[in-house]
Amino acid sequence: MAKRYKRKQAHSGLETVVNLLALLLFVVLGIGFVAALFFTHMLTPLLLAVIAAVVVVAVVVVFALRFSRSLGKRTAGSVLSVVFCLVFAVGIVYARVGLDTLARVTNPEAQTLAMSVYVRGDDTRGMGELLKLPFGVLSADQTDTQAAVKQLDAKYSVTLTPQGYPGAVELVDALKNKEIDAILVNQSHMTVLDDLEDYKDVMKELRMVDTFQVPLQTSAAPQPTTAPAIPLDQPFTVYISGSDSRSSDISTSGNSDVNIIATINPKTHQVLLMSTPRDYFVPLSFSGGVPDKLTHAGGRGIEESMKSLEMLYDIKLDYYFKVNFAGFEGIIDALGGIDVYSDYDFESFISDYTYQKGINHMDGEKALYFVRERYNLPKGDFQRGIHQMRMIEAVADKVLSPAILTQYLPFMDAVGNCFRTSIPSDFITDMVQNQLQNGGDWNIVSYYVSGTPAYRRTFSYPSYDLAVVIPDESTIEVAKDLMQRVYNGEIVTPPEN
Repeated sequence: MAKRYKRKQAHSGLETVVNLLALLLFVVLGIGFVAALFFTHMLTPLLLAVIAAVVVVAVVVVFALRFSRSLGKRTAGSVLSVVFCLVFAVGIVYARVGLDTLARVTNPEAQTLAMSVYVRGDDTRGMGELLKLPFGVLSADQTDTQAAVKQLDAKYSVTLTPQGYPGAVELVDALKNKEIDAILVNQSHMTVLDDLEDYKDVMKELRMVDTFQVPLQTSAAPQPTTAPAIPLDQPFTVYISGSDSRSSDISTSGNSDVNIIATINPKTHQVLLMSTPRDYFVPLSFSGGVPDKLTHAGGRGIEESMKSLEMLYDIKLDYYFKVNFAGFEGIIDALGGIDVYSDYDFESFISDYTYQKGINHMDGEKALYFVRERYNLPKGDFQRGIHQMRMIEAVADKVLSPAILTQYLPFMDAVGNCFRTSIPSDFITDMVQNQLQNGGDWNIVSYYVSGTPAYRRTFSYPSYDLAVVIPDESTIEVAKDLMQRVYNGEIVTPPEN
């Protein structure tokens, strides 16, 4: 009898210790949850106080139930403590991931170029064999080529002797005619082939063997820096750039296939998305007044794209927001796909996907080809700009919906890998806090400048007639007027293009 009493006492003591440890964990997680929310700097003081009060009430209720004499209440207390512990733990993880992602996307990185080795599509040899054979490079890209050759020599312990060619066409012709066995070239230079009728499909006939990241020369373009924060009650502009770089490294520079200027007025909750075609035939910041395709500015860094657009519209761009196509698919897939409206039934020229007029549900790959399509659309590049702006709106709708809670972690991981912005992290958190405090819907209006398709010699490629768009000056003036009106606090409506 005495032994049974001692065992009961020991069991009761162990149960008390376990309960106290569980309650201690519960309290620590509750405090950690409130602290994590505080350090995001996104919640208003009132909302944070309400959440803290709820946590305190939860702690008091659980303690009261756990120390009740009723077995049922103690059980209920145990269940509630487990549920709250899970909620607090998930909340801490979400807040930590959010802060880490914000730090990554707002951290300026040195820009690089992707130098790739290509061979003929039927050539199955690896780098070990290819290095013993003639290599072709662009004569004009001496600095970038030498940097890539240095990396290649170091990686494979060989000394490469490249042969120079004046342009991408000559380089590819030499490869196809078997004058050389491989080419080493900046990826952005290969996109010029898309504009030449006889070379549109040539990339399908080539195989990429290896890619090297080399620093973008500071003499060619300044490295991006974090811009100073603008007061929350002031309008600001953001350049949204979609790079055609296929590298998974967001720091890799590439031609700017998406060129959207977002003019945002926090006071009026007005947003103007204004798209400029990639092929717009305008002077670039480094071309000395000679017209070129706008997309070519991106090959020298995002800062040059911004300067070129500032020259075109006579404005100041405050921030940039960059995403590359390699990362675009991951964003959409992380969101579980998105729904986007199409004005037409069409087939993708560069893939096997088809799209119907109306709402289309798309995964990442299908969405990528949707925003890249231009050949099979009645309005060509102009319609592509419309698709890009609709994609931005669709992503924003999905992110702001409750569905984001179930996709939060994969979405944040994708965002951290695929986005970079010069918007200061403090400015972003202040904007979120302001939205939570004041609420209100945002009025988003879209517009695109237009022009006449033509073929012209360009600053970057003076030897070829490339597909360009001769600007319609009247639409440029409309765009300037719309941006100024948003700045002035007016509520604008979508004009007819």
